[in-house]
Amino acid sequence: MTGIESEGDRRASLVTVAWQQDVVSRFGPNLVPEFPIGEGFGERIDLVDTQELVAYELKVSPNNTHFEFYRDIFKVIVARDNALHELNHFVFITPEIGARKLQRGLARAVIEHAANLRLKIEVKSI
Repeated sequence: MTGIESEGDRRASLVTVAWQQDVVSRFGPNLVPEFPIGEGFGERIDLVDTQELVAYELKVSPNNTHFEFYRDIFKVIVARDNALHELNHFVFITPEIGARKLQRGLARAVIEHAANLRLKIEVKSI
C-alpha cells in the first residue's frame, strides 16, 4: 500500500509474478502462469493447474476485493467455455480483510450457487 495507485499496481504485479514463479518452480510444469481464457479476450488467469483443473487468482491489495472476485469468476467461466472445458475449481487468494468480507452476503451466495455450475469456489486469505 503506497497511496499512489500506479505504484501500488506495479508492486502488486511484481508480487504476483514472484508468486507465480515460486509456485511453478516448487510444484511443476502443470502450473501455467498467465493462462489465456480464450482467443480474442485479452484476459488471463494468474495461474492454472492444468492437471488438477484449478484456477488461482491472487489479489494482493485489500482494496476493491469484491470487484476483482466477481470479475475473476467470469474469467473462469469464460475459460471453461473456450480454453479449458474441464476447469472446475477456482481459488481466490486475497488479504484477510477481503477474504472475511467475501464469506458473507452476496459473495457467500455466489460461492454456494457455483456448485450448480459444477464450479467449486474457495476464498483463501494471506
